[in-house]
Parts: sequence; C-alpha cells; structure tokens
Amino acid sequence: MERRPDHYRVTLIVSERFPYNYKALSHPFFFRMEDEKKAFELANQMDKYLDSGKPFTITLNGSEIQTLVWGEP
Repeated sequence: MERRPDHYRVTLIVSERFPYNYKALSHPFFFRMEDEKKAFELANQMDKYLDSGKPFTITLNGSEIQTLVWGEP
C-alpha cells in the first residue's frame, strides 16, 4: 500500500509460481483507493484470499485494476 497525493494504491505483484519465479519478471498492478481505511481493508482481504489459493479475475486499464471478481478463473 502506498500513499499518492490524491489517492492510495494497493499493489498486486504478479509473477511465476515457485520454483520458476527466480528467473521470471514480475508485473505490478494496482488498485486506486480513495481513502486509507478502504485500501487497508482491501489489502488484508486480498492477502487472506491469496493464501487460500482460490482464483479471481481482474480487468485492467494499463497497470490499474478496474474490476475484481472473487472466485472466478
């Protein structure tokens, strides 16, 4: 999570799965959030969800994540 002058960002860093990630490039994608509380809640929710191993779908506009759908490949 990082603070910008007009918003907060929650960044999702995407890379290859272990053990292949040592030679792969990572790709940062971010959510634009209007306040720190919502950004912190999203970061915690994503952390728990990613630990579960379940899939989700994102829609991108460049590097910015526009939509997130939990539980869909």
